[in-house]
Amino acid sequence: MKTFNEIQHTQKPLFIALPIVMWAAFTVYSIIELYNYIYHGIPLGNNNSDLPIGFFIAVMISMNLAFGFLLFIIVKMRLIININEVSIYFEMPPFKKPTEYKLDEIEYLYVRKYYPVYQYGGWGWRGIKNKAYNISGRWGIQIVLKNKKQILLGIKKHEEAAQYLESIGFNKKP
Repeated sequence: MKTFNEIQHTQKPLFIALPIVMWAAFTVYSIIELYNYIYHGIPLGNNNSDLPIGFFIAVMISMNLAFGFLLFIIVKMRLIININEVSIYFEMPPFKKPTEYKLDEIEYLYVRKYYPVYQYGGWGWRGIKNKAYNISGRWGIQIVLKNKKQILLGIKKHEEAAQYLESIGFNKKP
């Protein structure tokens, strides 16, 4: 049984470097502020308002945890798509649990070009009524279920996907 498979990762240098640079800049700024408070007596906070040291340290710890969590999400997020002659399966850990639709539940299934920022507000897990799961790019597999629910799955290998969908009797727009 022939299948179409694709796995996309967010592990691109820019996606990883940007949070690390922001994390490092925040940490350096925090250390300088703490140094100035301890050794020079300069109050913590803006406009010389004296911020309590405990609150400042709590904010530092919270921000470091937030940056660490963001980096973890970026490294772990991926989109897995598997289409065979019976069903379409996809997941986007850690956000979307595995989901499978049988082909007889699907009214339309086709490859299309889309504009992630304009149509869905960016990449990732998007949408309320019409959902999109995408990592990068402008090509996707549009799923229209018989109950009119719509799901878009971002793909890189759009030509291969289109050929496969045609071979199983889909890739026809409504």
